Formats: sequence, structure tokens, C-alpha cells
Amino acid sequence: MENELIAVEQIQGLVPERPEKIYTIVSIANDIYAIDAKCVLEILKFVELSRPERLPSHIAGLFEYDGKIINVVDIKSILNIEPSPYDINSMIVIIKADEDIFAVMVNKVLDVKRVDRNDMQEIPYSTKHNFIEHIYDYKDSQCNILNIASINNWIKTHPDDSDTDKGFELIPTDAKSLEILHERRLEYIEKTSKNPYSIMSDKDEFVSFFVGENKYCIKMNDIKGFYKLQEIKMTKVPCTPDFILGLVNIKGDFICVIDIKNYFHSQKLPYSGSGTIIVLNSDEFKIGILADAIGDNIQIKPDEIVSLKKQENKNELMQYVKDGEIYLIINVPEMLNNDKLFIK
Repeated sequence: MENELIAVEQIQGLVPERPEKIYTIVSIANDIYAIDAKCVLEILKFVELSRPERLPSHIAGLFEYDGKIINVVDIKSILNIEPSPYDINSMIVIIKADEDIFAVMVNKVLDVKRVDRNDMQEIPYSTKHNFIEHIYDYKDSQCNILNIASINNWIKTHPDDSDTDKGFELIPTDAKSLEILHERRLEYIEKTSKNPYSIMSDKDEFVSFFVGENKYCIKMNDIKGFYKLQEIKMTKVPCTPDFILGLVNIKGDFICVIDIKNYFHSQKLPYSGSGTIIVLNSDEFKIGILADAIGDNIQIKPDEIVSLKKQENKNELMQYVKDGEIYLIINVPEMLNNDKLFIK
């Protein structure tokens, strides 16, 4: 069989499904906003920022992330919210938009939530910048979904037209707060130098799901989207390993769907034609995992994750125990490097 799984011309009638999207829900001043979780690289407590000179009024300071100096933006300034100081309980959300990385200051991170696109509403007005792209109801409050691309474009092109250094006024200046912020920065530097697998400062956010009697978890940033299988036609591909269930077409991308229990444990489950496809966040491979059901979001400290006793899976599968229940954590980068995913 040739290296490609199947020619596009051979697949007919595959209907894409509108997916759910994962959002990080935050509070900014007295309002609630949502950030596409695919754009969120890291969330950390407010740390010491550097200000080598007078910065544009919408920049609270600079921060070194992954070897690069990035802007930490006062999002209130961009959204035209009444300016107010941040305190040591504020949070920094590090965001990637296209190839750019920047951070925004928020008052609090409230939730990580899956939202059905059918529940989103178009905003009933138009603006020059379109910083808000949709709204939806969140716990009896209006949640504004931020347009990260528009915000990023504004940051890159907006000149500093202020005569005052407003960004400096946003940062606590009392001695105790400055000491705490400095200690956090040192802790962050030490932590990132020792633990490259870490995504969030204190705990990583995982999405749990069920396949048969097994409970699995995948790191939130390794997930591209969720798609219900019921209304998507899946095409079986001949001469492929048993763990490959078939191909589906989702928004023009042909996704190879994997039976994860068969992949890891060589236990083939009956295919019911229902469930949810979890599409993995990978530019090289278009891969989805078929789950019977999606569970809750779980926060896990990196040091709570342990390797399995048997190492034949090359650390593709690890383990976390909570309240006596075992969760199998899929290490997506390791899984995508396994030679058995290359169909020859």
C-alpha cells in the first residue's frame, strides 16, 4: 500500500460537524470574557514584570517566556474598560496568535469550558476593531468571546499616543507586594528550567474522557476540537492496522480516527457508530481519538503524573490517581512520534 492512507477522490459524502470549542473563561474588571483555549499557552499568577523604559500605555510590562521577551498587555486599556490597578491575586494569560506571543493581565481565571457553537450569538453591532466576536450565556451572565487575532493586530500596529506612563500605575508598588511578585518570578524561572512538560504554573488542565471501562486524560492544549460522530460518515480504510477505525472529513481535513484502547492495549471494542471524536492539535498528523463520553476537566500537578511500570509504550501513556480512580494520561507528543502511526 502506498504511503498515503487514501486518495481524497475516493471519499464521498462525508459531512463536517459543527464542533464544540474549548474556552478559558476569565474576569476582567466586572465583566466576563472567553479566550480560545487553543491560543492559551500558559496561565500563571501575577509575577514581577520588567519595565526598562517608558512603555506604551497599554503595556503593563515585559516578561521572559520560553527564551523570548514578550509584552504583558493591560487588556482593559484595549477594551476601553475603566483603568484600575492589578493586585497580587491577578493572573497573567500567555497567548499565541499566529506566530506572535503576548500576555494579557486578567483579574481571575474562572473556568475552562466547552461551548457549542450553536449557543454562541453574533454581536448586534459592528466596530472598527471587532475585539468581541461572539457572546453567550455563562452562569446567568453575559460572556464576551475575544477575537484574539484582532487584539493581536491592534497591539502590533497601535502607537503609543499617551503622554503618561499609565502601565506603571497598574502594578502594585508597596514593598510586600513587590517582594511576593519577585519571589514568584524566581520560582517560575526555577520551575520552567526543571520541568519542560509544564503548561500551567501550578497545575496543568486536562480533559478526561471514557473508552470502555477506562478513564483517560489529554492535556487541554493538545486538543484541537470535539466533534460528535453520530452525524459524520466514517470511511473504513483497507489494509490498515486494527486500531485505525477509519477516516472522517471535518471542515475539509481528513482525520484518521483511532481506537485508543486497541492502540494501547490491543483490546478491540465493538464499534457502535456513536461517541465523540477528540481531534489532536498537530500540524503534521490529522488524528482523532474516539471517546465513548467526555468527562470533566481535571487540574493535575506535573509531579502527580507517574510513568507506568511497563515501559513498552515509551511513555506515551502515563498514570494519575484521584480519589482512588486511575486516569491514564496520553502524552500526545510521544504518541505522535510512534512509528506505528506511519502507514506503509
